[in-house]
Amino acid sequence: MPGSEKPVIFFDGVCGFCNRFVDFVMWADVRREILFSPVQGETSVKFSLYQNQPPREWKIAYADEKGVYEGADAILLVLRRLGGLWRLPALLIYVPRPVKDYFYGVISRNRYSIFGKRETCRVPSPEERERFLP
Repeated sequence: MPGSEKPVIFFDGVCGFCNRFVDFVMWADVRREILFSPVQGETSVKFSLYQNQPPREWKIAYADEKGVYEGADAILLVLRRLGGLWRLPALLIYVPRPVKDYFYGVISRNRYSIFGKRETCRVPSPEERERFLP
């Protein structure tokens, strides 16, 4: 987030797809510089990222020193930050926004039916705790 030391991914804590993306980033982020916060947590409430939005409309968000990004741009900027070969799919950042938003929207609106929904938010393991914000 602007002024913050480490970037943060805000994700739907009960979404199966979102949790898989978090697992992937935790694995691929060898520098361990990206933090995570569930949308349902105190941190996202503090920054008013999802006020007055029903859960179906929540988008993944990524906040770094330059700003806050949502949806496809958030995912692509995370891939860029991971570096290495993950930068290749990040080149899709140059696809026109309406095209990216369309495909992101199709997946996002159907994420619970395609990838499942947990009953409760993810509980980080002891090893993961240092990377999760409340």
